[in-house]
Amino acid sequence: MPPKCIKINQSDTSQESIADEDIISDLPRNVLDCILGKMRIREAVRTSVLSEKWRFYYLTIPEWIFDDKFCKQLQKFALSQNKCRILSEYELEIKYQFDEIVTRSLLLHLGLCVPNFNSTRVPNVNKWILYLSRKNIKKLTLEYKNKDTIRHKLPPFFFSCLDLTYLKLHNFSFSPPPPVFKGFLYLDQLVLLGVHLVSNCFESFLSSCPVLQSLVLCGCSGVHHFSIDSSKLQRLCIKADDDFESISLENAPNLTKVSVTLDKVVIGLESNPDSDLVKFVDGLPRVEILRLNGKFLQLLAKTPVPPIVSPSPDSLKIIEFKGANFMNFDEISVVVCLIRSAPNLQELHIEASTVELNQEQVSGYLKLLDCTTFPLSKLHLVKFTNISSFVPEFEFIHFLVFSSPSLATLRIERGAPKS
Repeated sequence: MPPKCIKINQSDTSQESIADEDIISDLPRNVLDCILGKMRIREAVRTSVLSEKWRFYYLTIPEWIFDDKFCKQLQKFALSQNKCRILSEYELEIKYQFDEIVTRSLLLHLGLCVPNFNSTRVPNVNKWILYLSRKNIKKLTLEYKNKDTIRHKLPPFFFSCLDLTYLKLHNFSFSPPPPVFKGFLYLDQLVLLGVHLVSNCFESFLSSCPVLQSLVLCGCSGVHHFSIDSSKLQRLCIKADDDFESISLENAPNLTKVSVTLDKVVIGLESNPDSDLVKFVDGLPRVEILRLNGKFLQLLAKTPVPPIVSPSPDSLKIIEFKGANFMNFDEISVVVCLIRSAPNLQELHIEASTVELNQEQVSGYLKLLDCTTFPLSKLHLVKFTNISSFVPEFEFIHFLVFSSPSLATLRIERGAPKS
């Protein structure tokens, strides 16, 4: 007698529940936001038709980026329109569609990034700023990356974005705030690139940002004397290609990281007290990292350079010099003074840019330095790059080696031969 066969079947309802199970929809919302954030805008918005549950999920994506890929899709759309028969109509169609899409997105979402404006497709930024000023926006980045574009003047209602904590502007004109403006009370990071400033206006604006901690000024115009008045400021970076004359840091006592780079030195400022090395260092009682370039070193040497600055910046641990000319006596005298004035200096990074000028004067000065008077007792790392094998460079290395009893790493890199 054949054995009985027992057949066990899963219930239809169980199979159906497994087939219909929606694992993705049951993920936490922060995970769904992360997944949607990795998708292109078009595909992310299309998920709204999956189900009623998914209808508004795309609205909580942390950031929408209208990048080059999005613009290329928009260009294809404009080309597909029958009315775009000539170039000017084509460009107008792109601008119109771009403006409409971003404006409608703003009505639904605040985390937007529009990274690339150009002269043929300039969106209606003022309209967006007006809307954002009413929505308590906290982080705002506006960039015109095309240098040929005329700087956009900030509208008065820009100063109504009172909840800003982060602001970045590129190729804008910084207009004076209206009289009723009381300041950005929560702004702690400010980045201005290629922005045209008005001297008195900019100083008063900084003083109206009481919690500002980080300030970056790169390629800005209109201000020749930078008077930094910010008691909470900790990080300052200035890269000037305009007629930079002087800097005052007396009212920024909490700076810990300072970087100043100049493209050129304005001649005839010997009587300017704010170009004084001693005064500059006195304004940095808590500085830990100091980055300066050769042109700024020349400016600091407009007044007599002492052997050492007193009181010494005890907190200074890292110094970086970029483009230091070891044939320029003014620059090297400032370099030596700053190094010897930092008793707790631990790292020194120097990028040389030596051209033949006055070898005898600099070499004689370095040879006469007493390596025991102001020892660099805590200096343990020195990186010296782009040297050209000139005598003053080797005299400087000799000075460092015999002044630094704790030196553990000395890295020297020779630059490419000069034609």
